[in-house]
Amino acid sequence: MGEVANIFDNGPISLIARIKDNISVYTAKKWAHYQVVYTEPWPRSSPLRVEMVAAALVTFIAANGTLAKRLIPILQVTNGEMLHVRFEPLDDVEGVVYQLAGTGKFVSRNTHARVSMTTCLRDPYLATTTFFIMGNQKDMNLEVRNPNAVALPQARFQFFGFRYVLEPITPLFPERFTDVQKAAVRKKLEDGDKETVAQYIGPTTWLPAEGR
Repeated sequence: MGEVANIFDNGPISLIARIKDNISVYTAKKWAHYQVVYTEPWPRSSPLRVEMVAAALVTFIAANGTLAKRLIPILQVTNGEMLHVRFEPLDDVEGVVYQLAGTGKFVSRNTHARVSMTTCLRDPYLATTTFFIMGNQKDMNLEVRNPNAVALPQARFQFFGFRYVLEPITPLFPERFTDVQKAAVRKKLEDGDKETVAQYIGPTTWLPAEGR
C-alpha cells in the first residue's frame, strides 16, 4: 500500500484502508499499528453541520473578529474509532483547526493556515482540508475568523468523510525472545522502522493522523 494512499489526492474523498487492512498511525509522536474492522461513510448532511455563532452563545461574529476555538462535539469519538474528515465553511468566514485545544493543524513554524469559502475554488474536493481524529480525548477544536468589515450573524461549517473502527495489532514474537528483545521490537515499531513493521505488522498504510 502507498504511504498516504488517497489521503490528500485532489479528488473525491475515499477510504484510506478497507476492512482487514492494516494502518500505521502517527499520533503523540509515535507510530501505532491497527487493523481496520469496520468502515462507514459520513455523508455531507445537516447532522454534520455546525453553526459556530450559536455554539458560542452569541448573536454575531464581529467585523474582523474571532470566535475563540471550541470543541466540536459532533466530531468526538470513542477509543478504537477514527474519523477521516474534510470540511468547508458555508458562510464567508475562515476556520482555524486545532487537534486538542493547544495543537494547531495545518501549521508551520510561523503560520497557521485557514480554510475559507475560497478554498474550494482551487481545491474543489477540499482535499487540503483533510484531517483525522484518533480515539477519545483527541478532539478537534475550531476557531473562527471573520475577514469582513461587517459583522456576520452566522458561521456554518459542513463536515463529511468516513468513520473507522480499529483494533490494535499485537506483534507475535518467537518463543525464544526475551523481554528485552520484545521491548526492542516494540520500540522500533513505535519509531516506525519500516523493516520491523513489515516483519511484525505486514503491509500497511502509513497515516499522518496528527503532526505532533
